[in-house]
Amino acid sequence: MAMLERTILKLGAKWLEKKLLEGDKPKQVISYDGKDQALLAVKRKAGSVTTILGTRETGKTELAFRLAEFFGRPTFAVSPQQRPPRWIKRLNLDQIETEVPAFCTLICDDLPSYASNRDYNDALVRVLERIIPMVRHERQPPEFPVGQVHLIFCSQSAAACDKYVLDCDLAFFKPLGLLYQDLERPAIKKLYTDLISVEFDGHTDQWIQRHAFMFSRSWKGMIEYHMSEKLPR
Repeated sequence: MAMLERTILKLGAKWLEKKLLEGDKPKQVISYDGKDQALLAVKRKAGSVTTILGTRETGKTELAFRLAEFFGRPTFAVSPQQRPPRWIKRLNLDQIETEVPAFCTLICDDLPSYASNRDYNDALVRVLERIIPMVRHERQPPEFPVGQVHLIFCSQSAAACDKYVLDCDLAFFKPLGLLYQDLERPAIKKLYTDLISVEFDGHTDQWIQRHAFMFSRSWKGMIEYHMSEKLPR
């Protein structure tokens, strides 16, 4: 009995010592910088609009996939250029208003650049004008069920974007084509001249594909991102 009591006391002393030592350690606190806070604020919204501008082969589509992965919702894409990965459902333009459910992410990838005729352009504008003002709303009428959607819109130029696309919650900028910058909307052209172009000057194509200039209401600056964890390496 005495031996059992000594064993219990010894174990109790070790446990107390361990708890006291643990008490001396500072608690781990996860902190978020301004960029993270801005991204999380958009993620928490019922719906949002994100615009990604830049010329071809600068990593816009990969950034859109990465954002969709971060938003963590079922994801759909209208992408005339390429087939998205398996975890993203591909749609045609005329399916957006009937096939896109609430609480999802919708990627519209370079639609203005790849639209081959005026009819397609007109249809695109009509769809966007109806959808974009609604994606942030939580409740929709039965005849228009699209709501609570994170819309990610990729384009080679803001000049080709509908005005509603520019009323965005987040914007990401890549280098523009050689002639696109001179044709840009004045406000976008000024952003590139004052802030963005200098950040990309002198860097390799590989570096550009993994970086973007992020602009939000609370934070702006360069970000680095990596290939989506859901994509093959």
